[in-house]
Amino acid sequence: MTGREKIMYQILGKICEANAPLVFKGALITKLILAEYGYTALERQTRDIDANWIGVPPPMSELENTVNRSLKTMDGEFRAKAFREYGDKKSAGLYIIENATDEKIVTMDIDIRPICGSKTYHYGEVGIRGVLANEILADKITVLSGIRLFRRAKDLVDVYALTYCVEVLTIKIFEVIKSKQLDLGGFDELLTRRNDVEHAYNKLQGVENKPPFDDIYLYLKEFVYPFVQKDETPRIWSSGNREWNDVSSTNFPNKPK
Repeated sequence: MTGREKIMYQILGKICEANAPLVFKGALITKLILAEYGYTALERQTRDIDANWIGVPPPMSELENTVNRSLKTMDGEFRAKAFREYGDKKSAGLYIIENATDEKIVTMDIDIRPICGSKTYHYGEVGIRGVLANEILADKITVLSGIRLFRRAKDLVDVYALTYCVEVLTIKIFEVIKSKQLDLGGFDELLTRRNDVEHAYNKLQGVENKPPFDDIYLYLKEFVYPFVQKDETPRIWSSGNREWNDVSSTNFPNKPK
């Protein structure tokens, strides 16, 4: 974990401690989920904070002030400065600035939209409110289903890692996709442009112990099958066998590695 990431977790903890109406998501929460399951096979770095504002959409001044009130408990080390207003399909953008140097140390992107649930994760003794694993997976699966895959090759790694840890039920993922009105594409790029996907994957930086591309690609081809088919038959994923099983079965070798 980088020094910047440690600071980001401290910031998230202070915001949650202040009961600000924010729930966090993205790589920082993904990392906490993987840690919760003891998954240490790989490590992906991140440089920004992603969150959702919960409740009535606020003026930008209120959003900025809410974050700044939370940061005051960090001995005045940091402040937030808005640089982008939110809008239709556009998140609010804030810089977190170190007061001693005036350096912009991290960007915070805040969506103004509902979530499908949350829970408290832990970074040491710090409690952090984050979205549920199903919501993270649903978002990343829809990314893999279209051309955004080439801009977010990191999601190949995240889906691979998460599905080794958490229980994945097709019915739950489809529920989130419908609830959030996510765009589930046909996975054409993933399935027919293998060389281009490999090129994007090989360019991906900041991932320790990145699996060989062939391993991750063959795994994900099996995993996305029901989403390619738009088949909502209730099934559960077995990471060990790399296959979907009917939920009526009682033997699922889906254990974290």
